[in-house]
Amino acid sequence: MAYSEAKEPRKDGRTSDDMYIFDFHTILEATANFSSSNKIGEGGFGPVYKGKLSSGQEIAIKRLSKSSGQGLIEFKNEAMLIFKLQHTNLVRLLGFCIDREERILVYEYFPNKSLNIYLFGDSYKKNILKWKVRLKIIEGVTQGVVYLHQYSRLKVIHRDLKASNILLDNELNPKITDFGMARIFGMTESEEQTNRIVGT
Repeated sequence: MAYSEAKEPRKDGRTSDDMYIFDFHTILEATANFSSSNKIGEGGFGPVYKGKLSSGQEIAIKRLSKSSGQGLIEFKNEAMLIFKLQHTNLVRLLGFCIDREERILVYEYFPNKSLNIYLFGDSYKKNILKWKVRLKIIEGVTQGVVYLHQYSRLKVIHRDLKASNILLDNELNPKITDFGMARIFGMTESEEQTNRIVGT
């Protein structure tokens, strides 16, 4: 997404759709110049950093790798998709940043990180996932998927749903993230042929 393709930002840095456009200098300050100590993950499309805005708000910053294979279409897809989708079990996109070749997505931050860490991490984290908690996570993910498939304004197939793409909030409620591989269907469509294997 280039600035020419995005809607004109207002003076407060928001587009007319209320998506926030972050300045690259703000991103650098928030992450201490993408310090390795702030790195919290590495996805197929690039690293994720924890950041802190001058207001004190903690954010998660996904910096798309130039060699990731996620091009302009995937970036635009993920940004507009997540912003338009609103559900308690979907991660919330706060905004984006474009600066020269840099393409960055800014999300709400979850200190508990991903379900993957709890399933395959140390025994302490595994013990936190009692059956009642596991059931709550399963129900939350299911509710998010049902919303994407049936009740959102766009019919969305995630195509990369896995434990590392399920974030957990402070109460261990699940939030589906990473929509770079998602496919949008028309409301009357139920199937489509794809040309390449993607996701999980």
